[in-house]
Amino acid sequence: MRRAGLSIILVAGCVSAAIAATLLLDPSSRYGWIGERFVWVYIGTLWAGGLKIWLTARHPIAQVDGTALRLRPLHLLTERVIRWDAIRGSEQMIGGDRMIVYYDGPRGPREVALNLNLVKGRREFVALMEARLTAMGLRENVVGRSRFLAR
Repeated sequence: MRRAGLSIILVAGCVSAAIAATLLLDPSSRYGWIGERFVWVYIGTLWAGGLKIWLTARHPIAQVDGTALRLRPLHLLTERVIRWDAIRGSEQMIGGDRMIVYYDGPRGPREVALNLNLVKGRREFVALMEARLTAMGLRENVVGRSRFLAR
């Protein structure tokens, strides 16, 4: 993931340098597409997203410990710490690469999606989650291609 984040940062840097060079060589170009707000928002998003991925890729995406489940999905800026007693269930498409964890947050029911392809030790993580949730009394239910563990 660090390599993907670095690639995004390099693209943002190259585009930023090209725009800066264009503005230096031809100041009137600011009245063209370079002056559009969308261009600057897009470049800013590239910088922010690339830096977020590159800087946070050192940490594991998911961690299981005795008190909580810790998730760091790429689409979130912060870590989600979910106590085991707050988890209401999980959903995973059979053969799929996404897990959704449903839990009770401070402002009511919440959910967070996790890309399992980014979890090191994916099979062990899924098996550990299943064992922990079934020990808590959640039951397996299969609807179509979705597999739920819920109360």
